[in-house]
Amino acid sequence: MAADTLTISLTGPLAEGVRAAAEAEQLTPEEFVRKEIEESVAIRAEAAELDWAEDIRRLEEPGESIPLDQAMDEFRAKIAEARAQAKIK
Repeated sequence: MAADTLTISLTGPLAEGVRAAAEAEQLTPEEFVRKEIEESVAIRAEAAELDWAEDIRRLEEPGESIPLDQAMDEFRAKIAEARAQAKIK
């Protein structure tokens, strides 16, 4: 077996569940498992990059705080304006 290959055997209900889930997505069981593992590894890598200390530092920065609803309204307005500008060009 090549050093960059990993083979895992699944049995019983787990194997049956993988087969059913793969069929539902019109994938082979191997394709389904590969896709699920790739997504899981990517999520874990992204989570490892989170810096809670940086987030807390930013929360403690001085400055005005506004309600989330107001911030989202302003954000949506900026998106609408950018989309309108893109249509004009």
